[in-house]
Amino acid sequence: MIRIAGRTDTGILRTNNEDAFFISTEPVGIFDALIVVCDGMGGHSFGEVASRVCIEAVVEDLLSEPVDNPMLIIEQAVSMANLAVRKESERRGGTDIMGTTLVLAGIIGDHVYAANIGDSRLYLIGGKDYTITQISKDHTFVEEQVERGLLERDSEEYEKQKNMITRAVGVYAEVEADLYELTLSDDQYLLLCTDGLTNMVSDLLIKNLALDVSFDLEKRVETLTALANRNGGRDNITVVLAHYLEEAC
Repeated sequence: MIRIAGRTDTGILRTNNEDAFFISTEPVGIFDALIVVCDGMGGHSFGEVASRVCIEAVVEDLLSEPVDNPMLIIEQAVSMANLAVRKESERRGGTDIMGTTLVLAGIIGDHVYAANIGDSRLYLIGGKDYTITQISKDHTFVEEQVERGLLERDSEEYEKQKNMITRAVGVYAEVEADLYELTLSDDQYLLLCTDGLTNMVSDLLIKNLALDVSFDLEKRVETLTALANRNGGRDNITVVLAHYLEEAC
């Protein structure tokens, strides 16, 4: 059984929310449950349009895709979302860059089929060692520099430039998602979120709050969002927490 709670918030410093998310614990195509999180970008409020259009296109394609290979289905849905955002940008004149990050998780039983583009993240939390592991890879300039040995992670220069993403849905004619396949164990959690959370709250605090069973799932999501705002709330914040329970299946 999978239980999911989600929340999005404008944050303290922004005037509009360019994040968007989708949750379903009912089947979406071949998936038993689906989570999609996007963080849009673009002038004249186009960011909020990009994130919404991306999610709509992903869900529509997952519902209509006839093949039964989860990874192929996700790749196709990402391509269709990229096309949909580009078409919407052209329809609005194409004078402003319109794009969005994307992180999604399609769940079938205890298997998770996931993808990400940009710097919105997927974490796996819990298990026997009560750990938090970032599954997704940030598509940012600074992470590319770290991989090349040209920059130290969490250095002052890293912090200054870490929001410069190098991959987004809708910006180019084609986009490639990183794909992941996971097997959940009993009492593990998936966390999907935008950088409005991860730039404001440490992984350790995220883990501790996600695993705090004194609160229900909705309260944990609310608390993570509130903490991001309390620490500055410099960006929109979206948090989706999913809890997998084996014995309830």
